[in-house]
Amino acid sequence: MKEFAIYTGLRLALFAACFAVLWFALNNWLTLFPLLLVALIVSSILSIFVLRAARDRLAGTIEQRAGRISERIEQSRRAEDDD
Repeated sequence: MKEFAIYTGLRLALFAACFAVLWFALNNWLTLFPLLLVALIVSSILSIFVLRAARDRLAGTIEQRAGRISERIEQSRRAEDDD
């Protein structure tokens, strides 16, 4: 789950960076809650493009893990059929 922690950390860092930029740019016009919402939307859109490689690594890890679990289930099913 190392990839999950890395991806989550990168998402949080991207959100913090977006919030910081928006805070300095729009602090006089917006209060805290709208700034948080705008930062969330902007960071979500940017993460599609910026974090593609990390997301692909995470998806590959999840796919491998699901494959191993499916194989174990299939082996257990075969062992039960042999009895």
